[in-house]
Amino acid sequence: MWCFFQLVYIPMSYLYSKRFVARINPLILHLGEEIHTQPYNKIIWRKVRHLCAKEDLYFPHFLIQDLVWDGIYIFTEPFLTRWPFNKLRERALETTMKHIHYEDETSRYVNMASLEKIAL
Repeated sequence: MWCFFQLVYIPMSYLYSKRFVARINPLILHLGEEIHTQPYNKIIWRKVRHLCAKEDLYFPHFLIQDLVWDGIYIFTEPFLTRWPFNKLRERALETTMKHIHYEDETSRYVNMASLEKIAL
């Protein structure tokens, strides 16, 4: 189980940290129409952060938990983009990419998850 998490979430964290955005094409627009209940550009993401299908919610979120998550996001995210924290972030990104390359080299570029190749 750890191997799968490592193969999937390390590249995902790299893409998230880089604020990666894919090019919009007709397929992505069509998928967005199918997935979202309202137009994508009308969604206020701050308000829908904690929405989840009841089938996917293993444990209910307490209000205090949502407040802590929101507080951490609102107050820490601006600081992480400023000096000296942005240097720490860049170093973490370098280390993450080293982990991705190490996994590629030790597995001879045979992967269980396709997300790793997107990050390169």
